[in-house]
Amino acid sequence: MDNVIAWFRDYWPYAVALVVVAVGASFLFRKAARAYRDHQKRFHAEEAQMRRLVELKKTYYPLTEAAIAAAPAEELLEGTALSIQIPLQKQDDPERAFAALPEAQQLIYVLDVFVSDGKAAVFFKESSALLSGRLLPALHLIGLHDADDRMTTLCTMFDENDETTSLDWKAVENADEAFEAMGLLTKIKLQGAEYIRSHPAQFVVNDD
Repeated sequence: MDNVIAWFRDYWPYAVALVVVAVGASFLFRKAARAYRDHQKRFHAEEAQMRRLVELKKTYYPLTEAAIAAAPAEELLEGTALSIQIPLQKQDDPERAFAALPEAQQLIYVLDVFVSDGKAAVFFKESSALLSGRLLPALHLIGLHDADDRMTTLCTMFDENDETTSLDWKAVENADEAFEAMGLLTKIKLQGAEYIRSHPAQFVVNDD
């Protein structure tokens, strides 16, 4: 014991260095472990999403009136949007092909993108004007006017050609909170499904 005390007395700088290294290694290990867990969560989430898309494709592509009639209401909007998206991915210019789609298909697709993003901030930040500029008409297509005032403000904020309303991220956050409180995403899914069921011929897609 005396020898240990003497070693620490004579070589305390080395002892301190060892402690620092040990603490640093422990910190790095915890950080690496946390990064690994986060990576695993993202990987499994992406894997689950890919499996879901595969299952949706089996059911909804090519889309038939029978599939529309049998689909769960909570799933029909996503399945219909996927059936619209698949042919677009085969085109040399997907945006041009999208713009050439029938209006109802465009608007249903926009609604699904909004629901998939989950937040207005994400949708408006990541979507092109081709999509974001059609959000209000898309909501009106399915008879949904609950969020008109806030949506009009958001559309104006993110419109690059409109200088009347400046971008206010606090207002965007408040809008997302209001949309969550009113269950907007669920309403879009259900009312979107109702519209699709009422107009199945508009959404039948053949794999040409």
